[in-house]
Amino acid sequence: MIRADEGRRIITGSITPVAAETCVIGDCLGRVLAADIPAPRDLPPFDNSSMDGFAVRAEDITKATRESPVHLKLAGELPAGKWTAETLRPGFAMHVMTGAPIPPGADAVAEQELTESENGNVRIFSPVARGRNVRRKGESLNAGALALRKGVRLSPASVGSLAAMGIKQVSVYRRPVAALLCTGNEVVDLDRAPGPGQIWNSNAFTLRGVLQNCGIRVVDLGIVADEKEQLAARLREALTHDAVITSGGVSVGKYDLVPDVLKSLGVEIKFWKLNIKPGMPMAFGIGTPDSRPVPVFALPGNPVSTLVTFDQFVRPGLEKLSGVESPEPRLRIKAALEEPIQKKDGKRHFIRGIARNAGDGIVVTTTGTQSSGVLMSLVKANCLIILPEESGSLNKGDVVEIEML
Repeated sequence: MIRADEGRRIITGSITPVAAETCVIGDCLGRVLAADIPAPRDLPPFDNSSMDGFAVRAEDITKATRESPVHLKLAGELPAGKWTAETLRPGFAMHVMTGAPIPPGADAVAEQELTESENGNVRIFSPVARGRNVRRKGESLNAGALALRKGVRLSPASVGSLAAMGIKQVSVYRRPVAALLCTGNEVVDLDRAPGPGQIWNSNAFTLRGVLQNCGIRVVDLGIVADEKEQLAARLREALTHDAVITSGGVSVGKYDLVPDVLKSLGVEIKFWKLNIKPGMPMAFGIGTPDSRPVPVFALPGNPVSTLVTFDQFVRPGLEKLSGVESPEPRLRIKAALEEPIQKKDGKRHFIRGIARNAGDGIVVTTTGTQSSGVLMSLVKANCLIILPEESGSLNKGDVVEIEML
C-alpha cells in the first residue's frame, strides 16, 4: 500500500491535458485557459468616478465645513458614457455620475451627500482628498500585464473581465470525456427489480454527478457482470475515451477482476491499494491505446469509498486532464471535536463530519456510523475529518483538520 499524498502525486504526475480549442467567452464558463491572457488595454481605460457627485479640484475645497461650505460654480453635467475635453477651472465643479469620466483638471469627486446644489451653483460641506472616489486608469490592469494565467478555470468574474477587456474568444482545453463503468453481479439498473441478493446501481448516479460537477462529459457504459470476457470488451470500449472510471471489482475476492483485466489490455497499473480508510483497494493506471495516454481510475464499489476516493484522488487527476496546471486540495481548516474518535490503525482516515460555527471558532462532529456502505452519512456531511496516518484516538475538544466539501 502507498500513502495518500504519494497516490495523488502519482496521479497528477502521470496525466497530460487534453487538446485545446477556441471558444467564445459566452460558452467558456468553467473551462480551463490554454494560454496566458495579456491585457490588451488599460482597465479601466480612463479615470472615472466611483460615485454620483461633483468632480472638483481638491485644493478648492480644503476649508469646506458644514458651517462654512465652499461655493463652486457648476461647469455642467457629465453622465456615464459621455466625454468632455473641457478643463475644469478653479472655482468650478462638474456634476458626474458613477462611471463617468473625470474631466481634465479635476482630481477628486465629492459625494452627492456632502453637497447641495441650486441655480447653477453647488455648496461643498466637507473637504475631499485628492483621488477620492476616482477609479484611476489602469488601476485594475495596465495594458500588456498578465490578466489571466494559463491553467486556471474560468469563473464568472474572469469571464466578465475578458468582456471588460474586449476579448471575444479564448483558447481553452476541450472538455474531457470520461467513460463510466460499474461492475458486479449484485447491481442492477433502476428499470429492473433487484433479485435476491441484488441492489440498485446508485454508484452510477453519484459518479455521474461528481463527474459533471468537474466539467467532465460522461459516457455511461452501464453495468458489466463479473466475467472476464464481458469486462474486457467493455473496458476496451472505455479506453477509447479520455479517461476511464470504474466502480467495484478491485479488492482481492474471487470475482474482483478489474485489475487483472486492465493489465491484460495493456494498462500500466501505477498503484493498487492506498493506506486510507475508506477506499483502500483503489487502483490507478495509464492505458495507451493508439499511443494515447488514458488515465484509468478503478474505484471500490462501496458507495462511500467510491465518493471519498473520487474526491481525494480522481478529482485532482481530472483537473489535470482538464488543463488545470496545479490542482489544489479543497479548503482545509482547523476545528475542535465535539466527540471522541477511536483510531487504532496506521491508515489515513477520512471521516464524514458536520462542521459549524461556535462562538469564535469552528467545531465538528461525525455524521454517526462510518460504514463505507452508508451513503446517507455523506448526504449529511459538509466536511471530511482528516486523521493522519500517525494519529491515534482523539478526545472531545482535540483540534483536528477538516476538509470542506
